[in-house]
Amino acid sequence: MLEVDGKQHYTRNEGTEPDSAKYAATMAGDRDLKFRGYEVFRFGHDELRDRDRAGPLLAGFFAALIDRPPAGHS
Repeated sequence: MLEVDGKQHYTRNEGTEPDSAKYAATMAGDRDLKFRGYEVFRFGHDELRDRDRAGPLLAGFFAALIDRPPAGHS
């Protein structure tokens, strides 16, 4: 599962104030997905905002994802 986190995951008042409770809820949801057997790969919005920066980042990510051994194998 891929997740792109924007400021709505950790702020309130239209992004003007940090909100640790919202961040904690996001992390709790992440843990719940992992307990259900999903792998969660998170990207920050700023990582993907610029197409020239996002392309190589995502290409490297998917290459590493494809090249890794299956879960449970060494």
